[in-house]
Amino acid sequence: MRWRTYGEPLALTILVLLGISLVPLRLLGLLTSLQLQQSAIVLAWVAVSLLVLRLPALLQRESRRLGLLVGMVALAGVILVVTALPPAASAQSQGLTFRATPRISQTNFSRILANAGSPAAPYGNELYDIIRGYGLDPAVALAFFQHESQYCTTGRCARSGLQNWGMLRRHIKQERNAGLVDGFARYATWQDGARDWSELMLGYVNRGMDTVEKAVPVYAPTSDGNVPTAYINAIRRQVASWSGSANAGADVALRAYTGPLDQALISETFLASSVVYYPNWAFHQYMLAEARAGRPLGVPMDESRIIMLDGQRFAVQVFALDTLYTPIAPVESQTNWSDVRRLSDLLAPPLAPAPTVTPQVGPGR
Repeated sequence: MRWRTYGEPLALTILVLLGISLVPLRLLGLLTSLQLQQSAIVLAWVAVSLLVLRLPALLQRESRRLGLLVGMVALAGVILVVTALPPAASAQSQGLTFRATPRISQTNFSRILANAGSPAAPYGNELYDIIRGYGLDPAVALAFFQHESQYCTTGRCARSGLQNWGMLRRHIKQERNAGLVDGFARYATWQDGARDWSELMLGYVNRGMDTVEKAVPVYAPTSDGNVPTAYINAIRRQVASWSGSANAGADVALRAYTGPLDQALISETFLASSVVYYPNWAFHQYMLAEARAGRPLGVPMDESRIIMLDGQRFAVQVFALDTLYTPIAPVESQTNWSDVRRLSDLLAPPLAPAPTVTPQVGPGR
């Protein structure tokens, strides 16, 4: 009788409190979605077991305990429904995941490579299947390929025939090692390059870096001259444009802008190069000022990065017609970011000194 009087209500109260606490723990990041679901299942099983064991007595005289048990089961059901989110919503709230249902069709994947004139285009369908075989999203993989080398149509990848999907610095599997060129891995086939990149990404995922936001600072660190936040934004925008396509024949989703037309067009110009446009950045403000003054820089070729020369650091961004740079102060917060300079000015020959004119004394004077 003492257990029925005190033990059961206490146990039920504890179960209810545990159930209520699951959602806040998930919101605080102390539980994963899977752990939340598993905990809810356990609590529901305990509640149902108590309900079955005590059902006859509860039906007769203990309606309050019956209500608690029913409430517990209902709470567990709500938790299960709430946590059973579709993969797209989960990816949107937590980051752009490497593992996901393909956000791009095989036809569109191969067509984009072909339209770009990529040397990997003849193997598009096979490369798509290889990436999917590792459980990775081909759209994310294609966005990395685009961002790193414009589908191997520019830079070292194109010049040296690296067949390196993600411009890796080292080979993941030695049997795929076809040498190193200028510090970058070279592969004998595009299939080997895609497999090495996929296995590197899968290694990141298995170490907890399961989203682009978590992996890029390791994959493309600041110490290597990259700007991780810009890199992440470029990947996200590109994947969003493909996944927003209404059909395999569409390349981009409809993007809505507010504000002046010139700002929208500049954003689209940058996006075409997978570069993020920041209206408040000194390089981008300088680009606009030079264009208005009749000294255009052309489209951006890459994100801004940091280089070092003899201990001096410089912020650099390459445009089609010139390269901009800014010296970075030893204490970065003291840098004069408005001091933007052009490579063309650095290469221009110095002005010759003005000739000295010696007065001539004419006859009769």
